[in-house]
Amino acid sequence: MRRSGHVLRLVTTLALGSLLSGIVPQAAVATPSTLSGRGAPEVVQLGDSYSAGNGTGSYIEKSCWRSTVNYGQQVATALGASYANAACSGGVVADILNARALGDPSPRAKTYVIDPAAYPDPWAEWERRATADHLCGVPNQPDMYYALTVTGKVAVGTAYTATAQCQLMTEPQVDSVSPSTDYVFLTIGGNDLGFSSIVVQCMVLRDPAGCRSVLDAATAKLPEMRARAAEALVAIHDRSRGHAQVYLLTYPFLLNTDSYGIPEAAPTFDAARGLRDLQVAGDATQAAIVADANARTPGSDFHLVDTVKAAWGGHAHGLDPHTVPDNSQAWLVPVAAPGREQPEWVHPTPSGWNATAGALRAAVAN
Repeated sequence: MRRSGHVLRLVTTLALGSLLSGIVPQAAVATPSTLSGRGAPEVVQLGDSYSAGNGTGSYIEKSCWRSTVNYGQQVATALGASYANAACSGGVVADILNARALGDPSPRAKTYVIDPAAYPDPWAEWERRATADHLCGVPNQPDMYYALTVTGKVAVGTAYTATAQCQLMTEPQVDSVSPSTDYVFLTIGGNDLGFSSIVVQCMVLRDPAGCRSVLDAATAKLPEMRARAAEALVAIHDRSRGHAQVYLLTYPFLLNTDSYGIPEAAPTFDAARGLRDLQVAGDATQAAIVADANARTPGSDFHLVDTVKAAWGGHAHGLDPHTVPDNSQAWLVPVAAPGREQPEWVHPTPSGWNATAGALRAAVAN
């Protein structure tokens, strides 16, 4: 049922936006492929929702919330590169190296007439036919497949009826990388630290004890996340046989202030300061991840794009944490924003994606 990941070549006419214009002339960007005479470079994007496309408002699918206007597609287009997006909303470091189940399994029932004399194991033949018939469906992404589990077996004569539990899966993200991959772009680590819980406790419920607890828990997880992320980066390097340049991007500030107490009427905990301290510590950890990966491999193929926050104007375009907010300058989708779905909350708007693309474009050019 597994299908090998491959580079999906896309031809687009996406505008990079004002943040990309003037950073560096296109002709000045040297790439591994153009330097080696191998033709157009190849870009693969890995990681979580801040790479997949959540918040853009335009999606090619909503299992991973992938978009053709995320930062990676924008930069790939500017480079004249082919592009494959293996990033997935909710992604954690483990998903770089392991297959991941998406959502809950769905049932599909089917009856096949099977002669047990010809097929001594008729249920194995049932599964073979169900697989050949694509009983579970065909995903529209090259790195997705269905894992089929047969349940509810009933045999009446030669009529064999069973229900298949169809679980949508993604291949390990690293499988989308190959020796011909020139660039790998990714964000990773936020979900390992409990991003969703932080949003709920600190920005939705505004519970001081709950917010402090999840921030402390996230800080405690940083050393373990560092070790696992460095291992994942080295695996990316090995998969490309040392050819790919790997760019790990930091995250933007989530709030537009570095001090805001909760509950608002009588504050007992400065949630904004706690979140800022975690994000700063997270940036330092990401720098250490890149240093660890470079120390474990020949060359210096890993790069930290630590200019994302600056490209976003520091705190200027984060969310207003007040109970009656002014998010007119926010480049993140507000919680419960009208017309937006929950996976889009606290993710970049198109302006935010453009800003991140500008930071990456400058890093690649340098």
